[in-house]
Amino acid sequence: MTKLKEAQDWVREDWEKNSKPVDEKTEILFLIEEFGEVAEMIRKVDGNKNRKKIKVDLEKEIGDLLVCLATIANRHHIDLEKAFLKTKKKIQERHQKGY
Repeated sequence: MTKLKEAQDWVREDWEKNSKPVDEKTEILFLIEEFGEVAEMIRKVDGNKNRKKIKVDLEKEIGDLLVCLATIANRHHIDLEKAFLKTKKKIQERHQKGY
């Protein structure tokens, strides 16, 4: 299983080096586009009998979304795993306080 850090490193070392460089605005637009594709797949699951294919498509789109997110994090030198763990801790503390 690939860890989040390994995935982010792959994006930095392979994906970004072999892709055409884009500016930050374009990266954000790609992220929004991929998020929209995830939303579309989720919407289709309820109204489609062929849910198995849509689940495969949804998995692919979520993967695309993660690559876009890793690209933005790399641009800003943010460790996704560290960011996730901070958010996880904040949520756990909130739950312990009963919010």
